[in-house]
Amino acid sequence: MNLKQYYNKQVKIVSKSGKVFWGTVNDYFYPEDNDTGKESIAIDTLDGQLIGFDEDSIQEISVVP
Repeated sequence: MNLKQYYNKQVKIVSKSGKVFWGTVNDYFYPEDNDTGKESIAIDTLDGQLIGFDEDSIQEISVVP
């Protein structure tokens, strides 16, 4: 999925469960650094939460201005 390209950018994420999240990607994790073997990111949401996403849990991700 190449999540690394979203590092330090403001994004909109639609999860596979259909929830929508807005925030800034503040961390990227390489597949070899995860127990799952999948790449992942963490975002700071607009309401101040820190949420992590494995590539398998993301249905759609896009950069927002």
